[in-house]
Amino acid sequence: MEKIKVLIVDDHNDFRRLVHEYLQRLPHITVVGEAADGYEALAKVEECEPDFVLMDIAMPNINGLEATKTIKERWPFTKVLITTNYDTPVYRSQAIEAKADGFILKSSLKPGLEATFGIHTFLEK
Repeated sequence: MEKIKVLIVDDHNDFRRLVHEYLQRLPHITVVGEAADGYEALAKVEECEPDFVLMDIAMPNINGLEATKTIKERWPFTKVLITTNYDTPVYRSQAIEAKADGFILKSSLKPGLEATFGIHTFLEK
């Protein structure tokens, strides 16, 4: 079985490290890169060709919503899962407008990732 390639995008180093460590323990996942802002995310998507991008909303330079919009335009088959600390209707609406494939609160990240990456058919949507 081919591993799911994941790119982690968040401006907090500790958060990226924790998510990276968690995902690397899953046998069907490989973390292909990390990015700290939207500019870096776009470069890493082009370089690493991930299947999934875990994208924080609030970041310097290009925010996660703008980066998501660009990723979905340039690489439509790349799945983008928005991660945030804030469960607001505005963020959910903006994530939908940016064509994100999902929205997970950071406080629910572990069960959300288990549900997402435990269902391989999610990649086929």
